[in-house]
Amino acid sequence: MKFKGKEYTEVKDRVDAFLSEYPTSTIETNLISVNNITDTPSGERCNEYMIKSTVYPDKQNNPDMYYTGYAAERDNTGFVNKTSALENCETSAVGRALAFAGFGGGYSIASKDEVENAKAAQVKSHVKIKHLEELDKLAKKASPIIGEEHYLKYKKQRSDGYFDTLVRVGTAKSYFESKLQDEGDKDVKDKKDA
Repeated sequence: MKFKGKEYTEVKDRVDAFLSEYPTSTIETNLISVNNITDTPSGERCNEYMIKSTVYPDKQNNPDMYYTGYAAERDNTGFVNKTSALENCETSAVGRALAFAGFGGGYSIASKDEVENAKAAQVKSHVKIKHLEELDKLAKKASPIIGEEHYLKYKKQRSDGYFDTLVRVGTAKSYFESKLQDEGDKDVKDKKDA
């Protein structure tokens, strides 16, 4: 099948070809981990699953001949992963192991779903110019409060491309907003005390 101009062999077709060539084969999957994490690109909390797959052409007679594949999926990316991240992860791990065994990997090791999920993650991390412009305005407004040294540090990080994820932009934005809020609260208190 073609996806984004490249050929991908679907995992089901890899499995069929493998079982056809090796009728006594074994496909094993093991859940390596499930972790509740903060997704770096989006800042969202999500579950990340990691699975290892091992495929044996003939495990009983030749247990030392096998191929492995690993996959990790998060339940906050892509349409399929919203409800079936664990299952998708297992399929990807099997597909990768089979690709390493020579089934369907001639064009690409990655499956179509892996490519789609990677693209979905990139979209979540994509910082738009408007985000950076808003951050610049906040930084300038907060500069008298945070001091020249901190403001110049921000400007250096900004010019070096440090703010390349929504998480980094959001963290800086929260910092500047909290400084402005603290200053506003201080002004109100000073007026009451006067």
